Amino acid sequence: MKTVDATIARRQLGTLLDKVYYKRESIVIERKGKPMAKIVPLDTPGENKEKLLTPIQKKLLEELNSLPILEINEEPTEVLRRVREKRAEKVKDHYCSGE
Repeated sequence: MKTVDATIARRQLGTLLDKVYYKRESIVIERKGKPMAKIVPLDTPGENKEKLLTPIQKKLLEELNSLPILEINEEPTEVLRRVREKRAEKVKDHYCSGE
């Protein structure tokens, strides 16, 4: 079970809801180290959420889930720089491998 600080949860609520809904994860929200709330998926027996997504939506969801979650003291510009560097490496690897 994942634990997230309340400030981060507020900033990234949409992403957390996607993880709960599509990945069926449970997330504990804490403030100052104290657990305050828990986000859990609704029980929907027999329904497979992945089947409801188009291939494009699945690809976008994978990309969304691969993005880093900001910690309280992290600078968003530094995180963005790291994401861009990773993407540049992937592109370079793709073209260098001849795929």
